[in-house]
This record gives sequence, structure tokens and C-alpha cells, in this order.
Amino acid sequence: MRDVAYWPKTFLDEVEGRTVDNGILFWSLGGPSFVYRTPETMIWIDPYSYGTPDDAVPDAYRATAIPVKPEEVSIADIIISTHDHVDHCHDGTLVPIVGNTDAFCVAPRSSAKLMREFGIADNRIREVAPGDSFSFRDVEFQVYPSYDPNEPDAVTFILSSGGTKLFVSGDTWDGPAMEEIGAEHDLDLALLAFGRTWYMEIEELMTVAEKLGPRTLLPFHWEFWRNHTGDIGKLFELYHRQQREFDIRILLVGDSLHLPSRNGA
Repeated sequence: MRDVAYWPKTFLDEVEGRTVDNGILFWSLGGPSFVYRTPETMIWIDPYSYGTPDDAVPDAYRATAIPVKPEEVSIADIIISTHDHVDHCHDGTLVPIVGNTDAFCVAPRSSAKLMREFGIADNRIREVAPGDSFSFRDVEFQVYPSYDPNEPDAVTFILSSGGTKLFVSGDTWDGPAMEEIGAEHDLDLALLAFGRTWYMEIEELMTVAEKLGPRTLLPFHWEFWRNHTGDIGKLFELYHRQQREFDIRILLVGDSLHLPSRNGA
């Protein structure tokens, strides 16, 4: 790996220093990686603080800066891994965070297997499968299927807190559960992977977003791997032409949004 460009620690200090009175705070760390914070809980979603792996696909290069050094993370309650691909389950990212905090990992079988190989103890791993649900402090977790053609054990999540609901997609494509999730949940935010090769392209992305029915769609991964990016301009052209009922918001690396509680909590 030769292309690391970390941000100063001031960004991590900002993330860890901001508290939430109600609702959620949500940061983009680039590609599939996000931080989700509530009044009581901080969750790292698919964190990947690394450059281009030496054994990466030949034409895939990380195209974004890396805002956080995992060795410097001091606040984490839960780490979510949606599947076992390197940018969603990475030893050099997970091991330091687990080592420096009390966080436990929530992961499907394939990711959990890798985590054990990384040396993460069993009591720091909660293995999940579609149909599972549990609560931690002020966050409720519901686990659903994923339709990632490259990873059969992958899962998706609904995170609920303070009346707000976020769909955590991993790299899923379209599948039967997308319509089921949309019917069961009044989603505020939906993450969906957008790009080429391993991710949904524009038409399928829009179809899945329509099934989920979020208030706001948050496309991600479109900027992350050079030669596998998504065309945001064309995405917005189609979005405005079709007059979809949901909003689209683009979060660049380091961007955040605050979603107030919907139940007054």
C-alpha cells in the first residue's frame, strides 16, 4: 500500500467531541464507511481506514483521502460489518479500534470468521443473520438479507433510534427484501452502493430506492474506487426527469448530517 493520505487528528477530535442531544449525527468517512451517533451510542459502520491493498483488482485505486487513523479512535460502542470484503472488514482498521475501546463487532458469519482470524476475541463479536434483532442502549438493530452477488453471507441492517430509521445496505443489489423493508419501515435515510462492477448502476439504484421509500437516499461508493465510480451527474439527471418522491443527498468525505428525533426523545 503506497497511497495513504490521512487527515489531521482534528477531524477525529471533532467527530468524537460532538455530542447528540436528540436524533442522530451521521458522518461519511468515504466509500462504505460511516459513523452513526445517538445521545448514548457511537457506531462505526463498515470502517475502512486504509489505502489501496497490494492485492487489489489491478485497475482499482482508492480515490479518496482517509479521514481517520484507526489507532487514534477512542470512542466506539459497536462496529458493524455488513460482509467480508476488505473495505467492509479490514484487520488493520478493526483490530486497533477494538483494542482501544470497549466496542464489540456485529457481523454476519463470513465477517465474524475473518474477525476471529484477525485475533478479535469471541466475546467481542456478535454474529448475526437475517431475521435477528436486538437493542443496545438507545439503538434497535434489525437484520435483513443482502443481495450482494459477490458475497452470499452479506446482510443489511435497519438502525432505529429516537424514531429515526436508517437502512444500512452494504453492497446489496435488488432483491425481494427491499420491497419488504420499504413496506415495514418508514425510513428516514437509506444508504445504497452506487457505481460500476461491484455496485448498482443508475437504473437499478433508482428501482431499489423506490422500493425502500426513504425520505432521503444517500448514495455511496460512487467516489471510492477509481475506474469503478458512478456518474453522479447522470444520476441526478435521471432523478429529476423521473421526479422521484425521495430526496438525494451526497455526502463527501468528512460531511455530516443531523437528523432530529421524530418522537421527541
